[in-house]
Amino acid sequence: MTSIAVVTGAGRGIGLRFAHRLADQGHRVILTDIDGDAAAHAAAEIGRDAVGIAQDVRDLGSHRDVADRARDLGRLAVWVNNAGILIAGDSWEHDDDQVQAILDVNLRGPIGGSAAAVNAMGARGGAILNVASLSALSPVPGLAIYAATKAAVLSYTTSLQGDLNHAGLPIRARALCPDVVRTAMVTEREKDAGAALLFAGPKPLDADDVAASGLRLLQSRQIFRVVPRWRGALARTSDVAPSVGLPVLDAMRRVGHRRQRD
Repeated sequence: MTSIAVVTGAGRGIGLRFAHRLADQGHRVILTDIDGDAAAHAAAEIGRDAVGIAQDVRDLGSHRDVADRARDLGRLAVWVNNAGILIAGDSWEHDDDQVQAILDVNLRGPIGGSAAAVNAMGARGGAILNVASLSALSPVPGLAIYAATKAAVLSYTTSLQGDLNHAGLPIRARALCPDVVRTAMVTEREKDAGAALLFAGPKPLDADDVAASGLRLLQSRQIFRVVPRWRGALARTSDVAPSVGLPVLDAMRRVGHRRQRD
């Protein structure tokens, strides 16, 4: 039976790189994106009978529809919840629609996708990857709501694995926490003052390298992984002692502002 992999938010960026690598591994890939044309073009780029469909991950029922499509085509083996949005700035200045969008896309999306995947995989097993962020591990001034959703995704994923273990289901739930990745979602914020921290650190990661790390994690016993790993230790320092870490982050934010102006 054909092995099926689903990747949400796969019209571009990390999601597209996941789709390419999963196809290289022999899966028939279903790429979803809120931009249906982008999903279709990405599927055509991949070839190998890849399927591109429009999906709004905020709609919980849409994940069940995608899972049904996967079962029509074969056996659902991998589901990558990659779709996400980033809106920067002081959190109290976000309007209601922005707050709702960040919460729904970044949190309802992975929860809905994971539930649909578990029900479709069942006792035959499989693997679920939720793309979180390094921001799940520490304060991120300027991206407070985004960081909160990613922290929730990490917590949800580790708890989900506990539920799967308790139920005796052979499904692996994993969370990937990359540092800043060189994608359009980031480059579109190059002049956004609220996103200064994104540009204060090392050179952004390559999207394909991040996708490769995510797929390695799916084969690992580790439940979540930070990319690069050394950034995880640094982030934990800020989280454990915010009174010390926040001034450091403020200094880094100023560095990011200078780089944005250059």
